Amino acid sequence: MTISLVNQAHNNIANYLSEGDIAVDATMGNGFDTLFLAKQIGEAGKVYSFDLQAAALHTTEQRLSKEKLLHRVCLIQDDHSQLSAYLTKDDVHSIRCAMFNLGYLPGSDKLLQTTPNSTLQALESAIALLAQPGIISILAYTGHTGGREETESVKSWAKTLPKKQYEVTIQIPSATKNSPPELILIEHL
Repeated sequence: MTISLVNQAHNNIANYLSEGDIAVDATMGNGFDTLFLAKQIGEAGKVYSFDLQAAALHTTEQRLSKEKLLHRVCLIQDDHSQLSAYLTKDDVHSIRCAMFNLGYLPGSDKLLQTTPNSTLQALESAIALLAQPGIISILAYTGHTGGREETESVKSWAKTLPKKQYEVTIQIPSATKNSPPELILIEHL
């Protein structure tokens, strides 16, 4: 049985998160990763979740409310490149993990999508705050316009991280389609 890249990301992240941790969902989308993180960090933890689109916040708020976990999450309607400003404002000095699901909000305007520049800025902010041990997961979709360019930018950036401090793993599923997504995991050792 093949495990999805989303499930692989969740399984890896679950190994790092504990009660009271702070986590970031840099690309909220429909809120599935935000919900996953909110369940992992317990009552004492906090999830900061970002998306540009009001529809993403609305869907995620409903999903969290249904599970009675909204109080564990700070929903932010802004670009993920601004994550450092919000965490600094809340006096957050470290995070245990950050999740990125690159591309566009499923079912929405495909012209509104993550970009290499904003994603790299967000990754720089996340890595600067990443606790030791800590993890960043990036699920990069390559099949849409700009997706391959963004994925390659992220992989090039990840390769510049000091190997003594960070382990970078890239998982590409067996090609069942022309442009399969890629999972990039960055672990702060």
